[in-house]
Amino acid sequence: MLIVGVTWASAEQRPEDRAPSETIESGRDTCAFYCAACHGRTGKGDGPVASSLKAVPPDLTTLSKRKRGRFPEADVTAFIVGRRPAAHGSGEMPVWGPLFRELNPYDSRIDARLSRLVEYLKSIQVK
Repeated sequence: MLIVGVTWASAEQRPEDRAPSETIESGRDTCAFYCAACHGRTGKGDGPVASSLKAVPPDLTTLSKRKRGRFPEADVTAFIVGRRPAAHGSGEMPVWGPLFRELNPYDSRIDARLSRLVEYLKSIQVK
């Protein structure tokens, strides 16, 4: 499994350190921190390490389009937390659910963080 680290500037907080009451912007921040290296800042699969991967990262802005206009919320959540790893075609896709839980398995913000990330991905879908 390839895991790509992203370094935050010292003035910025990691997404998991933010208050759970924050809106979809924290989902965008989570995506930038954990997903952008492969999927790109806009989610189109053009991140800085994408060309070095065996499997091309999918365009996350077309998830609804590929499902005939319905955003596959349950599937997206399952992919992120690792309940559907075969869908990625390889083991290169890091699954973040176990990592989030390792931070603090009793932290109620974990589910909120995942939910905000999924809501953000839903918000960037092309029409």
